[in-house]
Amino acid sequence: MRINVFPALNGDCILVEYVASHYILIDGGYVNTYNNYLLPKLVEIANNGGTVDVVVVTHIDEDHISGIIKLLEEDVFPISIKEIWYNGYKHVQSVAIVSEEDEIFAHKNICKETNVINPKSISAKQGCTLSTLIARKGLLWNSPTKGNTMKGLISYSLGDATIHILSPNNDDISNVELFWKKRLIKDGLLSKAHSNEYWDDAFEFCLSKEKPGFHFHKKKVSKSYDLIKIKEEAYVPDDSATNGSSIAFVLEVEGKRILFLGDAHAETIVESLITLYGEKNAPFRFDAVKLSHHGSFNNNSPKLLEIITCDNWLISTNGDKYDHPDLPTLAHIITNENNNAPKLYFNYNLTVSKELMKQEYHKDNNFEIICPDDDGITITL
Repeated sequence: MRINVFPALNGDCILVEYVASHYILIDGGYVNTYNNYLLPKLVEIANNGGTVDVVVVTHIDEDHISGIIKLLEEDVFPISIKEIWYNGYKHVQSVAIVSEEDEIFAHKNICKETNVINPKSISAKQGCTLSTLIARKGLLWNSPTKGNTMKGLISYSLGDATIHILSPNNDDISNVELFWKKRLIKDGLLSKAHSNEYWDDAFEFCLSKEKPGFHFHKKKVSKSYDLIKIKEEAYVPDDSATNGSSIAFVLEVEGKRILFLGDAHAETIVESLITLYGEKNAPFRFDAVKLSHHGSFNNNSPKLLEIITCDNWLISTNGDKYDHPDLPTLAHIITNENNNAPKLYFNYNLTVSKELMKQEYHKDNNFEIICPDDDGITITL
């Protein structure tokens, strides 16, 4: 198995070759991630006879969906894509009927058009057309649930692999619906019924612009950091409805077990893992873990990190915007006795990764920092 974590700025774009020539694509980062890294790789794979069996769009957020939208906008896909997993508006609906005038209102006021001013932007509408593109392209959509909402806990066979969907759960989906209803109430549209394309756009735009539901860990990296003391910081869970809707899953294939957490809430993951594997069997062994929400401590709780044992930890972020990953997250991983000389893989050279390479941190803790090359990081299991 080979896992590529591409440079995706503060987002995610992960390509997994789970068996030879068969791939799972998890999110697409921003447009420049697609153009500079993902597209050339997909062309190379296609030329060698490979296919993307599943595209997993974990949730509605610019740093996850923008590159996927760019991929689906192609007249001809650069590679064969068999199916897509993504929870769009039709999977989380509020009843509303609107006139053409109200549709125009929703499109212009909820899904406001903006000018493209930087490479992160994906289009004049900031990436609120993913559902429409999936429908137009006729892609097989959420096949494990027969087109319904992808949510845990379910297990699904994908060739020789098994995928266990851990998140979102029913409560997470309800929170997204509540968030959307509040926006409709604000604009006086809740008592009216929805139509399709306008509301796909408005729904996606609304969620992609949700304010962060996590604590900003303002910090300065210094060699004076005490990892034991840092891990004592109080945990405050993320309450973002959008992040809570993130599709997170376990991939099991050829005796390997990988945990891909998207931006999911730690509480949902803990509940699903205990249900899936049995609390008495904790800590649960994984061959690799992609940390939730770029290593945010609000999405990687002490409880979650306590019930996992793993030697390979993947961190996808350039540290922009919210200064992820958070040191308490890394401190819990490094000092956890369940982890045997853990390796922390970064897809960007960050101040914190460089700091943790200093010998002072390794006197009492056995761990390794793996820095990226120009194309991000690749690990083979």
